Amino acid sequence: MRAVSTIRRANSVIFTMALAAIPCIARAQQADEPSVTVPGAEAPPAAAQPAAPAPPPPAASPPPAGAPPGYAPPPGYYYPPPGYAPPGYAPPPGYYYPPPPGYAAAPQPPVGVNEHDGFYLHMHFGIGYTRVHGADSAGNDVVLRGVGPSFAIALGGAMTRNLVLFGEVFTAGASNPEVLRGGTSTGNSSGDAQVGGLGFGVAYYIDPANVYFLGSIGLVTFELHDSANFTTYRSEDGIGFHGTIGKEWWVSPNWGLGIAGEFVGASLKDKANPSVTWTGTSFSLLFSTTYN
Repeated sequence: MRAVSTIRRANSVIFTMALAAIPCIARAQQADEPSVTVPGAEAPPAAAQPAAPAPPPPAASPPPAGAPPGYAPPPGYYYPPPGYAPPGYAPPPGYYYPPPPGYAAAPQPPVGVNEHDGFYLHMHFGIGYTRVHGADSAGNDVVLRGVGPSFAIALGGAMTRNLVLFGEVFTAGASNPEVLRGGTSTGNSSGDAQVGGLGFGVAYYIDPANVYFLGSIGLVTFELHDSANFTTYRSEDGIGFHGTIGKEWWVSPNWGLGIAGEFVGASLKDKANPSVTWTGTSFSLLFSTTYN
């Protein structure tokens, strides 16, 4: 009897445990089955995800060179360094890069200072070699040659910037020139042989070098006179050329000083015997001064 009672008690316990396991098995089957969305049914709201952290703001570019104190560019704005441009980049017309710190523009000279405009005064003096070739009254070939002074003064005005029209007086000659007759030297004359006259010409200046070219054409005369001022040979007035190339340096707003080379050339008829022609040439080294 006691064994039967024990068996009944064990069966009761097993039955009770089976009844308690039925709900757990049902819930496990529901979890394994795929979920079916019913049309029109709203899905349950998803769980809110935490927001991603905001990226740090871009580093501000340094202010442009020459910016006022306390200036700060807008975030992300880029100022190129002075003088920098990417390959193939061309700034728009009128664009201005700010100057570097401490920059100061060079002062500009006043208008009319160290410029060739307005009234024109040019003078030069120097020394050169002069040679005159002709004939005497007997038809003998005569050559006069030697070293002597050269002088000129010109007055005029600028027509345009650096272009000047002028009139001048000039002379070049040989002091105590050597005289050759028929190719033989007869000694030195005790006077001066001079070639000079009046001319009208133009001068052109190249700036900022202040190099000039001066040329004139005018009436020229040749004359040889002795120490007693007695004229031995003299020509008629004829056409001659006077040219100068020089360079000057500004020593004041309007005055320049410099050096130059000069050439004088002329072909003249003898005054006493028109069948005789005197040909004169002169080359000189000069000091010059100009007011303009």
